[in-house]
Amino acid sequence: MILLLLALCAGVSAIEWDAPTPYDPVWLASVQMFPQAATVNETRFWNWGWVYQQDVQFRLFTRRNPFEFQVLKINDSASLWNSNFDFNRKVKVLTHGWLNHGDSPMPESIKEAYLNVSDLNIIVVDWGNAANVNYILASYNVAGVGRILTDFLNFLIGEGVSMDDVHLIGHSLGAHVVGIAGAYVRKGPIDTITGLDPALPLFTLGNKDARLDKHDARHVEVIHTCGGYLGFASPLGHIDFYPNGGTRQPGCGFDYRGLCAHNRAHMFFSESIISDVPFTAVRCKDYDELYYQGSCKGTGEKLIMGGFDIHYGKDGIYYLKTNADKPYALGDPDPT
Repeated sequence: MILLLLALCAGVSAIEWDAPTPYDPVWLASVQMFPQAATVNETRFWNWGWVYQQDVQFRLFTRRNPFEFQVLKINDSASLWNSNFDFNRKVKVLTHGWLNHGDSPMPESIKEAYLNVSDLNIIVVDWGNAANVNYILASYNVAGVGRILTDFLNFLIGEGVSMDDVHLIGHSLGAHVVGIAGAYVRKGPIDTITGLDPALPLFTLGNKDARLDKHDARHVEVIHTCGGYLGFASPLGHIDFYPNGGTRQPGCGFDYRGLCAHNRAHMFFSESIISDVPFTAVRCKDYDELYYQGSCKGTGEKLIMGGFDIHYGKDGIYYLKTNADKPYALGDPDPT
């Protein structure tokens, strides 16, 4: 937000959004008055965090049980081996954000999309007890939930699961939860992390140990939809997608609190898994081209945002447009 104001004052032309109404500056300013979210290793974390192992539930879904979950418990081998977990299949771990829980639209829609495409081990991390509090406390709980997820992943490793087969997907505060887990897992790196509009308030670029960072996995992809307010605008991954510029989203109208734009990240992602129409993005020269010039002439390279496949080795900044309503995907804007 500060960078945007400085840019405007300096006469630099920023991106023109479909919804020009500014996001609520009072709420953001009030939150930023509090100390930043701590890392797992900071001593002050133990004064803030109140998350216990019993507050976090790991719910397994497969094609054998697409609707009724089975609970997996840390260091409980019987809960794993007596479940429908298939050691020959990939593992997708879904982590929701603030004011959400295991039954919220983010994990539900992505779980359903994946199981429509392939038989996978889908593990939904339900940390609703620690997420359904005021934002400040929820952000302080991220490190604790991340530590518990790390313990769970280490348990899976001990049972024979390879981190090469694991893909962590987190929305908002959940993106930082999976980032912390990826950073501290014992026998990593995690193969892939997807961050869906990683939360910005009380997190900074400088304190990368408390947030999602591209070093948290072998490959990190990020989708930015409410950048500069509820989500990070700055690149955090190997690949960073900026639908409609990454700050405001068409169809959200008077999105004063930014929740509509913020949630579009997981909505785009779930649609991308099952859509016959791709979310085709063009690669920008760099982030400055997109942010300061308000355009992306492109380098000639294109990449599909989301989808079932992982985009290894395609590092860069990518821009795309979407529809204002479902279905959001527009396909290749220039098929030639």
